[in-house]
Amino acid sequence: MQFDRAAITGGEIWRLWTGQLCHWSNLHLIGNLAAVAALMVIAGKPLRRWLALLPLAAPLLSLVLLSLLPELQTYRGMSGLVAVLVVGVAIDGGMIGRIAALAWGAKLAFDAISGTPSPLLPVGIATTWQAHLAGFLLGLSAWAGFLHLDRKTASPS
Repeated sequence: MQFDRAAITGGEIWRLWTGQLCHWSNLHLIGNLAAVAALMVIAGKPLRRWLALLPLAAPLLSLVLLSLLPELQTYRGMSGLVAVLVVGVAIDGGMIGRIAALAWGAKLAFDAISGTPSPLLPVGIATTWQAHLAGFLLGLSAWAGFLHLDRKTASPS
């Protein structure tokens, strides 16, 4: 089920989705689910449209990883999808949402610069901060799409 480059390029395209559902440990899974729950509490009902995007965002995120990180052979976890939700919280979660997104961005920068392993991951598994960044960029793209749709529905025909 994990994102496995060889398996995906060999035709197992379902891994574009299921790689986001696999985790390296129970602690990794709990950490990712706790992040989603916290974001839902912060943003509330407006986060629903962002959650609805995740089935589309999952394979897009995997395709980004396939194309931009040729050295990445395996990947597990939903933190890239959490990054999509971070954008949603920044947009729809008020001031606390923007503060949470800023804190998340600082952590992303720290992870990218320091290479410090996550305490949620088993020893030897590195944080794939590039997946977090890719999820954030997908979230920004979704925001642009939402802005377009909101303007289109708000303008008289």
